[in-house]
Amino acid sequence: MNIDWISAASNVIMTVIWFIYLQFFYFNFRRSNRPYMIIHQAHSNGPSSPCMFVNMSKEPVHIQSIVAYIETENGVRRRFITDYQRHSPEDKHVEDTLREGPLQPGGYVVLGSFKEILRGDKSESTEEALVPGAIEKSRNIEICIAVTHGPSQNLIGVRRSFSIREGNNNASLQPRNIYTEQMTSRKKRKEVRQWVQDRFKPEKDSESEDQSSEQTLN
Repeated sequence: MNIDWISAASNVIMTVIWFIYLQFFYFNFRRSNRPYMIIHQAHSNGPSSPCMFVNMSKEPVHIQSIVAYIETENGVRRRFITDYQRHSPEDKHVEDTLREGPLQPGGYVVLGSFKEILRGDKSESTEEALVPGAIEKSRNIEICIAVTHGPSQNLIGVRRSFSIREGNNNASLQPRNIYTEQMTSRKKRKEVRQWVQDRFKPEKDSESEDQSSEQTLN
């Protein structure tokens, strides 16, 4: 009787140990493969400092849309950014020319200086460009980037906000948070998807329609 009890207890203990091990392995796997991207203000806090997007994930990402929301005294202006420089560990010259294709792990994109983004020099349309002195008239700028991560078909994104502060005859930008917000949850992915829809205005604008579409050979 004692032997049967000891054997049963040993089996239970081994089951618990294996369950804990598998849980640890699963969460460690998810954490190591989780997408992580950074929007970075380089060099200084001045308007001339470059705005960078860095892919810190283990998988490549493909940039779908980059949009800046600029809060001014006259309301919020939206500007899509298409003119940027790509830098990647591999195939650098090809990627710099195309500005498209996957951004490899460790690769980064220079979106231009905050001054250029605020004034519209780094946008696809000059119609939304602000007048000279726009930096001083702006209050906040939010950079939002939508990407496709690795083999996933879902759009994910990142965003980061900066406050614009007036000083003595100059202006400075201060990040509102030390971290870049990772928008990977289901609820936030809907907002990321809206960035891409606003950018391209596709004929099919629902996730269910896109995912149920089938490719056929004629």
